[in-house]
Amino acid sequence: MGNTHAPRARIPGGARRRALRIGLPLAVLAVAIATGSAQADGAAPGTVSNALAAVGSIAAAPAGAKAAAEPSDSTAINVDIALQPRNAAELATYAELVSDPNSLSYKQYLTKEQTQLLFAPSQSEVDGVRTALTAAGLNPGSAIDDNLYIPVAATVGQLKQAFKIGFAGYELTDGQLAFNATSVPKISGSVADEVKGIIGLDDFVKPNDDYQTAGKRGQKAAVSAAMIASKTAATHNNSVIPTMCPSLTSTTDSYLAQYGYVGKDGGTYYSPTAMASAYGYAGLLESGTEGQGVTVAVEEWEAPDRQAIADYENCVGSQSKVSYVSDNAGTPAQPTPTNLVGVETGIDIESVASVAPKASIIDYEGPDDSASFTDADWLDTFAAPVAADSAKAISLSWLSCETGPIDTTLEDGQTTTLQLAAVQGQSFFTASGDNGSEGCAEPEPSVSDAANNPWITAVGGTYMQGLTNPTVTPWNDSFDTSATSGLGLINDGGASGGGVSTLQSFTSDWNYQAGFLAPGYSNVCGVSTGGACRQVPDLSALGDWRSGFPVVYYADGSGYDILMVAGTSLASPITAAMTALADSSDRCALNGPAGFINPTIYNLAKNPTTYAANFQDETTGNNAYTPSGYTGSLYQATTGYDMASGLGSPKARNFIPSLCASNTWTGGWSFGHSPLGLAPEHGQASIDKTITIEAAEERSH
Repeated sequence: MGNTHAPRARIPGGARRRALRIGLPLAVLAVAIATGSAQADGAAPGTVSNALAAVGSIAAAPAGAKAAAEPSDSTAINVDIALQPRNAAELATYAELVSDPNSLSYKQYLTKEQTQLLFAPSQSEVDGVRTALTAAGLNPGSAIDDNLYIPVAATVGQLKQAFKIGFAGYELTDGQLAFNATSVPKISGSVADEVKGIIGLDDFVKPNDDYQTAGKRGQKAAVSAAMIASKTAATHNNSVIPTMCPSLTSTTDSYLAQYGYVGKDGGTYYSPTAMASAYGYAGLLESGTEGQGVTVAVEEWEAPDRQAIADYENCVGSQSKVSYVSDNAGTPAQPTPTNLVGVETGIDIESVASVAPKASIIDYEGPDDSASFTDADWLDTFAAPVAADSAKAISLSWLSCETGPIDTTLEDGQTTTLQLAAVQGQSFFTASGDNGSEGCAEPEPSVSDAANNPWITAVGGTYMQGLTNPTVTPWNDSFDTSATSGLGLINDGGASGGGVSTLQSFTSDWNYQAGFLAPGYSNVCGVSTGGACRQVPDLSALGDWRSGFPVVYYADGSGYDILMVAGTSLASPITAAMTALADSSDRCALNGPAGFINPTIYNLAKNPTTYAANFQDETTGNNAYTPSGYTGSLYQATTGYDMASGLGSPKARNFIPSLCASNTWTGGWSFGHSPLGLAPEHGQASIDKTITIEAAEERSH
C-alpha cells in the first residue's frame, strides 16, 4: 500500500494562532538533523565495504514447536526490507512533546510533507537499497509507507540465495505448520547501515479477530434493502441520533430469546441510541457534533460484506460514508451466513457509524490469513492509514500474543509507525484482547500485541447496565457458567485483556503512566531503576456480549443476518468514534485534533476532580480468564487505575471536550509562514533554520 494521500495543511491558517515548532528539548537537535541531512544528500567520508553484513533479527521458535519439513523453495511469501527512519531519536522526542499537554509543543502537529522531510529515508537511500536487492537476485517494489519499507515478493529459494539464510519447518502446539529463517539475514555492506532488518521471514504470528458472540449462526431478518430504506424513514423522524429500525429491533429480540434473554435496550443489548445516552454524548450529536469532516480508519484482514454494512446504515439512519482500500493480495474468502467472514469488519464499521454518524470511514483490507501470511502482510496494512494520513482516528481490532515468537524488527516497525501517527495528530486505538489477564489463553499472565506498545491506546471491555449513569464493571463472563453454558460461545466466554508487558517499557524521562502503578504490577520487563513496564489497558468501553451490540454481518436478496457481538474488538472502534466526535467539534477545530491521547487522559486522571468528571471508575470485578487454567487473582478492579479496566470508562460529555484542550503557547507564529511551514518548497534547510530559531526562542521563553 503506497502513500496516495495528497498532503495538506493539518490545521487551516487562521484557525489557531500557534507556533508549528520542533519544540523545547530539541534545541540541541538542529545540528544533529542538519548533519543527518548532509549525510543523506551526499556520500559519507571513507569507503563503504561491499562485503555482506547481518541486519536485524529473526524470531525465536515458539515453545513446544516440533521440527517439521522445511518450506519448499517454490513457496511464495512477502517480505519487507525495513529502512532506518531519518532522525529516529528526534522522531521519538517530538512525538512525546506534541502529545504532552504540559509541553509548549502540545498539538503542534506536522503535515505529511514535513514528516516525510524530517523522518522518511531519502530517495537516494531507497534507490541504493533497491539496487543492492536487485543485484542479489530479487525484484523489489517501490518503497511504501513514508519510504520506510521496500516490499519484495519472492520464493523461499530466492530469499535463501539473496540473504544467505536457510529455512526450517515447524509443527506448532495447535497442529499448524510454520516456517522460520534459520539465521539473521545478510545484505550488501554498502547499504547495511540504512537497513533495520527484514520483516516477514517467518509465519508464526497470525492476526486474531478476538470478538465474542453467542453461537456461530445469527438471526435472519427477512426484509429487503429497499424495504429497510422505505420503512425506516418514519423511525428516524429526522433524529440526528442513529435509531434501530423495527426489523433490526424485532430480529434482535428474537435472537436473544433463543438463549433465554429478554430484549432490553440498555440492558441485554445496546442500540446506537442507548449508547449515546449511557456514555453521555447524545447532546453533542444533537448540537451538531456528529463526526462531520473527520475520517476514521479501521484495519482488517478479511473481506467485508458491503451490502450488510449498507443495510445497517440504512436501518439506523447513519450518514457515514464508507470506502474500501484493498491490498493487492486480495481477500479471496468471501462472507457467507455461516463462515463468519466479515463479522469483525461489520463490528468495526457499524459501531463507528453508530457513534459518529457523519464521519467518513475507510476500511483498509489486508490479505487473508493464510499458510504463507507473514509479518510483512501484517505491517503493510497496520501502517497504511498512517502513511495515507487521511484518517484522524484509527482502530485496530486484530491482535496477537506478546509472549509468542514476535520479531523485534516488527515491533520496532510498529513503534515507528505509531510515533509518526502521533506527530501527524492521529489517534490510534487497539483492542486489549479477550483472554483477560492471560492474553495468550495460557495459564499465566500475559498481554496482547499491539496493545502492549506505549504509543497506542489500548481499550479494554466492560459489562454495562442502564441508560443514564449506568453501572459498569470489567467484562468477564469466563467464570459465569450460567451465562455461557450451552450457548456455543466462541472461545468459551472471555474477559477484558490487561496486565504488564514483558517487552515494552517506559524510561524515567518519558512515562505518562508514572504514578499509576496498578495492584499486581511487577517488573516483568526487567526495566532499570526509574523506568516502568507498560501496563494495559488505558481505558475501557462496551465489550460484554451480554450487554452487546447488534451487528448486521451478512445480507443478500432475502434479507440480512445479525449477531449479538462484543469483546474488546467492539470497545476499540467505539472509543475511536468518540474521538472522531471530538475532532469534529468546534473546540478541536480551534485547538487541534486529539492526536495521541494517552498523555492527555493520564494527565486528567492525576487530578481527582478532572478524573471523576471524565471517567467512570470501575472498582469491582477482575479479568482472570479461567478457561486458560489460570487459578490466580490478577488483576482486580480497584479505585483509580487498574489492569482490569484501565482508567475506567469515558464520561463522554466531559471526556470528548477534554481531548480538545488548547496549547499554552502564545507565540506569534502562524502556520504556513514559518520556515518549517515553507519546508515543502524549500527543503531541509528550511527545517534546520526553523529548529535553530525555535530553539533560541524556547531558551528565552
